[in-house]
Amino acid sequence: MPELPDVENFKKYFKKTSLHKKVENIESNQKSLIRKITFNDFKKKIIGHKFEDAWRRGKFLIIEIGGISEKLIFHFGMTGYLSYFKQGKESHFAKVVFNFNNGYKLEWINKRKLGKIYLVEDIREISLLKNMGVEPLEISEKEFLELLENNKSRGIKSFFMDQTEIAGIGNIFSDEIFFRAKISPKSKIQDLSNSKKKALYDKMKKVLKEAIKIGPPEGSFDPSRWLIPHRQKDMKCPNGHDLKKETIAGRSSYYCPICQK
Repeated sequence: MPELPDVENFKKYFKKTSLHKKVENIESNQKSLIRKITFNDFKKKIIGHKFEDAWRRGKFLIIEIGGISEKLIFHFGMTGYLSYFKQGKESHFAKVVFNFNNGYKLEWINKRKLGKIYLVEDIREISLLKNMGVEPLEISEKEFLELLENNKSRGIKSFFMDQTEIAGIGNIFSDEIFFRAKISPKSKIQDLSNSKKKALYDKMKKVLKEAIKIGPPEGSFDPSRWLIPHRQKDMKCPNGHDLKKETIAGRSSYYCPICQK
């Protein structure tokens, strides 16, 4: 599933390609993925207007539309992304297409149909956004340590995956953060030393910032530093040790039992 670094790059891509262009038409072959509004009303609200700004909250991309109070919200599910190119070309997995007056279009690709699109006046109408936790790139170390203390009886993997505690981090980047901090994903928060908790905070910030710079999943993650390239390839950590794959907090987790004792 696209996580914080991916959606941050989707935001940059959207702002670079799709702002200040009038929407002339909207097409969809999967109207049920548009929530909180009928497809006809969705079209009536947006057509004739321009996208004016975009921002991210957790794994959601939120779009401001000129001339109306509603906000367009993309959630990308497991495999979603955006694609902007000239009208006339076809894409097999586009579920919603925004045609602009400059001859280009923006496609919301959602191959596995697990994403959602919303048009709402208040983002709190979406329960996941209403109850979303802190942004990991904005929280201070003091606030992070307090958050850990408030969740000390939980497993660290469960905590990091909980969007009501920390927004935007999922399975892949939580594993990467744990590897960098040399902490097992099976650890309980209450068993971590203060220095380990501070290491988690530091690596969380560094991993997310570095991943944003590299780009979406197709970006080049250096296998000598990153766990990500090894998950489905050679099952070796960057230091050459065998990785383990276990179900932790309900998700397939990858870790190195040598580096992450």
